[in-house]
Amino acid sequence: MISPETVPCVTFKATARVVVACAALFAMVPATRADQIVVNRVSHTGAKIVGFGQGRLRFRADDGTLHTPWIDEVDWLIVDRGGAFADLNEAERYLAANELDKALVRYRRALAITADFWADLVTARLLMALDAAGRIDQTVMQFIRLLGRDAIGPVTAARLIPQQMPSRQDGKAARALGQLNAALRKKSEDAPRALLSLVRFELLRRSGDPRAERAAVKVAKMRLPPSSRTERAYAIVLGAMNTALSGPARPAVMEGLDRAILHSPDVQVADFLLLKGRVLLRTATSKEDIVRASWPFLRVVAHMPDDPRTVDGLYGAALALDKMGKPDQARRLLQECLVHKEAQEQVRNQAEVLLTRLQASREGPG
Repeated sequence: MISPETVPCVTFKATARVVVACAALFAMVPATRADQIVVNRVSHTGAKIVGFGQGRLRFRADDGTLHTPWIDEVDWLIVDRGGAFADLNEAERYLAANELDKALVRYRRALAITADFWADLVTARLLMALDAAGRIDQTVMQFIRLLGRDAIGPVTAARLIPQQMPSRQDGKAARALGQLNAALRKKSEDAPRALLSLVRFELLRRSGDPRAERAAVKVAKMRLPPSSRTERAYAIVLGAMNTALSGPARPAVMEGLDRAILHSPDVQVADFLLLKGRVLLRTATSKEDIVRASWPFLRVVAHMPDDPRTVDGLYGAALALDKMGKPDQARRLLQECLVHKEAQEQVRNQAEVLLTRLQASREGPG
């Protein structure tokens, strides 16, 4: 039996070493007499899956503790309930080993014979496998189907927004866009429409479609329902904001940026704050505007001192101080920026250029 310790197993981009490790683990599965689930590389043996809904798998560990991980946190699962789950188990093995074509065949077989929450679970896992395989047209079709399942719907879909998208316009991308457009014409509920709009914009952007710019403004102004506020969703919103705010700072888009700062997951707040600071600084026409532009940068510095993006906050605040005519304070921030342990090469180079200019100005003509 697999020991309940951390298992070096990932689901999609498996290295040769990881695939071998997973294969060794799977070879031991027939000896078990209970479900097995690996969540964020931690193995739970002697478990029992008891449900799936609203994006979460529910299972009891061997000590009776109820666990409810998000479906995208589940690396793999094995169900010990007899032959009815043989296809699902094989699909999970193939998915973990990155043999995606074989996994897709088994998931589809499993979907044909499962019911209740098991059918919803297989639907979600099939979507994950299709996305990993990069089949954008089939992935989008499955995504739309998942949105229509009452028991899992938008909450699950928001966790499983497709990641693998084509870098150019081709037949698969065209078919996927056609499916998204058709679904948007049919859907009237806020959550499904929001998710469909996110996927549509990201597909346009990633495939280099000129319609992406117009779609970006719509996404940037959109209000995301609470059920859709995931990291995947806000990663797309950030891309839309960057596109929509590359020109004039439209008031409706700036309002959307403030909503993103308020509602996005903690890990993404800094990105939205930095974007707001850059836009406000670029569009500032008075000293008061420049002062307001410095605030988002300083929020990142004050509240996230160990985050790599703090360096960007220091540099942005230094730019604002320079524009305010406070070179000494700007130099101090730039020096702090340069010694920060997370300073990346690009921002370090920018900080060095600005610091050199400020020091030269201080020393005067030589």
